[in-house]
Amino acid sequence: MKEPQKILSLTPGILKLSDTFTHREKEIINCVLLGLSNREIASELFISENTVKTHLYNIYQKYGVRNRTSLLHKLNHKP
Repeated sequence: MKEPQKILSLTPGILKLSDTFTHREKEIINCVLLGLSNREIASELFISENTVKTHLYNIYQKYGVRNRTSLLHKLNHKP
């Protein structure tokens, strides 16, 4: 099993995200951008996998996407 990465701070681009995202949602987005799985995100942030899924659902709703791939595409092509 892969050792979870230490996420000490949000990447600079994440900090510039709209205020519509909570700090926790920004942490989740940062983890997604780092390529972490839901299980790894849960372990890193000391929350349950179901909580990660709930946050991801809320993020998807705010971005108007339906899945992680679409989210990554939108994040990587944001002006």
